[in-house]
Amino acid sequence: MGTEHETCPDCRALVSDLAAHQAWHSRLVADLANAVEKEILRTSATSG
Repeated sequence: MGTEHETCPDCRALVSDLAAHQAWHSRLVADLANAVEKEILRTSATSG
């Protein structure tokens, strides 16, 4: 299997498609930020 692999500079994962992996990172961070924002809004609305 002569597939070339690169190491992700952010998480050090060994990946065959660095661009796709970095897009996954961006989506993951955006999803986490969105979930945190929703939780903050939910808890602040219920606490008073």
